Amino acid sequence: MNKKFISLILMLVLISIIIIYLINKNNRTSHEEVENKPSGEIIDEVSGEAYETITNSGDVQERKGLLESADDLNLQDVDGKGKNYTFLYDGETYNAKFNIDTWSIYDSYKITNLKDLAIICEALIDIHPIPSKDGKSFRVVEDLVQEWNQHNVAYRLLPSGNSWKESSKDVDLDPADQGKSLKEMYESRTGKDLNINDL
Repeated sequence: MNKKFISLILMLVLISIIIIYLINKNNRTSHEEVENKPSGEIIDEVSGEAYETITNSGDVQERKGLLESADDLNLQDVDGKGKNYTFLYDGETYNAKFNIDTWSIYDSYKITNLKDLAIICEALIDIHPIPSKDGKSFRVVEDLVQEWNQHNVAYRLLPSGNSWKESSKDVDLDPADQGKSLKEMYESRTGKDLNINDL
């Protein structure tokens, strides 16, 4: 055989060994380590990784949203009372309701582009700001987008027929959920510790 061909084969074998080593090194979390972790920690890690993936991936973060500005939403106060609103997104009409200090957006799981979420949140809080959890200031766009995205992650991760999946299809942006993880949201709504088997 040709020496160059043999060298190339050896180099490919060596590269394969290095790749396998790196993959194994990154996947060293043993089954026992996962079994010994509380379910809530596992859920927080999964949702955190999903959030990081979503917010840092070139496919979503760098992808241009459908909206250029809030004007594209055609946000309308449908009854003139400052409570019931509609807006347009991707050819579909969405309903949003403001009640005291909470914006509820129905079928929010369908909107996943983070840039568009930011534009929508900005438009809503320009009309009715949402107080912060401590009541000393107002919530900002970034933390509203994070909360909305937590709902979207839950909707995508939970199996069909799960009651929590059904409730995560709409988002309620309110003071109480500011900065909460999926685990904390679950526990505050159910009054019990998150157990992965309950999902």
